[in-house]
Amino acid sequence: MSKLDFIKKLYNGKNCYSDHMNKDELGFLHISSGVEPLVSDMLDKHKLVFLTGNPGDGKTFIIKAIEPCIIRNNVFVKTDFNEVTNYADAARNIVDLYVEKKPAVFAINEYPFLRLCKEIKRINPDIYNEIMRAKKSAITYELSEPIRHIAVVDLNERNLLTKDNQLLDTLLTKMTDLLSSEPVHSQALKYNLRALQSTEIKRQIVSLLELASSDCEHFAVRDVLGAISFMLTACTMDEYEGQYYYSAIFEGSNELLRAIQKFDPIYLSVPSLDESLWNGVINEGWLMGAPRKWPNDSSFEDDVDAAVECFKEIKRKYYFENLDGQGLLKLQPEEIRKSMEIFTAFDSQKKKIKERLVRSINKLFLPSSDDKKQLHIWTTHRYDLSQEAAVAISSKSVDSSELEIKMPRPADWLQGMEYMPNHIILKPKAGDVPVLTLDADFLRTLDAVENGYPVGLLAPQYEQAAAMFLQQLDNYGYAEENDDGEIILASRINSSKKTVLIQDGKYDFEEGEE
Repeated sequence: MSKLDFIKKLYNGKNCYSDHMNKDELGFLHISSGVEPLVSDMLDKHKLVFLTGNPGDGKTFIIKAIEPCIIRNNVFVKTDFNEVTNYADAARNIVDLYVEKKPAVFAINEYPFLRLCKEIKRINPDIYNEIMRAKKSAITYELSEPIRHIAVVDLNERNLLTKDNQLLDTLLTKMTDLLSSEPVHSQALKYNLRALQSTEIKRQIVSLLELASSDCEHFAVRDVLGAISFMLTACTMDEYEGQYYYSAIFEGSNELLRAIQKFDPIYLSVPSLDESLWNGVINEGWLMGAPRKWPNDSSFEDDVDAAVECFKEIKRKYYFENLDGQGLLKLQPEEIRKSMEIFTAFDSQKKKIKERLVRSINKLFLPSSDDKKQLHIWTTHRYDLSQEAAVAISSKSVDSSELEIKMPRPADWLQGMEYMPNHIILKPKAGDVPVLTLDADFLRTLDAVENGYPVGLLAPQYEQAAAMFLQQLDNYGYAEENDDGEIILASRINSSKKTVLIQDGKYDFEEGEE
């Protein structure tokens, strides 16, 4: 197999499984991970380690990478549960290893793992319970408990696209070096390999791939390998023949490439720049040479669609290959950056983040509200569920000091695994329920509300989740009546409010905006 064919087959995971690779191929595709020393340390301590996850997550790669540890400790290894025909026997074998305190490591996909655990539960419920505790406590909000004899490392929790990980830069270098080591006949591939020698272009590509992780979605190793493979070699495939990397990266269909597509620079509107790119007046700053043909070329006079396609190509080229392209990168949606900052700055800005969340939840029901000290218990009434409720009413609230926010993190025994939290929770300090889970999309929705975006144009499920949480806070007894029996009547249409006060048994009405 030629090196080009080897790289091409990485796309869509066709060549990403280690079972059929030779030592050189394994060495090339090996992605160093913080999981490897963690597993080695556990095996040195004679633990049973279950490496779980989806196909292509790198489970077998990790086992092969820690071969010296496995040999040193005479570790029992099982890497393919697809060939298991008798799960009862496999379960009994694991129970025996546990009782004899022998180290073992198992690479197992999610469904076989659940099936195996079912058999273990039947044979030895205590060992089953220990496996479940290890699995549930791996990612925690609280102080972590140490593992006993069993560890479950779920690679679905691993995020290889974090900014402090050099994975992407390393893979880009590896693949371009390998492809450049044999004769290249495709002119487009030659162009791609030459472009990837530019530090500036490579930095733009890495930044774009990192943006894909902003939804905190898990991408398997095969997704990352496939995305880079397709970007470089799509130009040698019949369907995409001659397509340069800066367009191919927005055309592929694996999980990571689909996530990248929404960050296509053609969606970033800069009227003055777009006009200049259309008219071909930007001739400076091109790292790989200015475009040879512009959308205003006379050959496109009778073919508007072709002119538009030309414009898309040039804008993508500008994004990656012009010295001013970084400015366009900074125009990617602000709410993405802000939602990611919540995760990265969580520990140092907890109070500020909590106040912002309280205020934005209040704004879901009264857009003009600026209250960050009290989380109001809002009730809405409507007869037609297809329409936005016009009025919200609140007579109770919860002091924000009675609430806390928490972010999941790996247990102490998993420290070192690449991890990016995908949500935070808001809950009462005094109890475990109720809990409002805020994922990246929810946080972006609240940020849009903070910036004045009309609530009626947002996805309704987040308002519904917030309303349910508020009602549960009241049901669990955390809410208190407002001072002076205050009742807030909020108009969600014009963001005004009326306040009813009950003093000395009499109603007093106030009106105004917050």
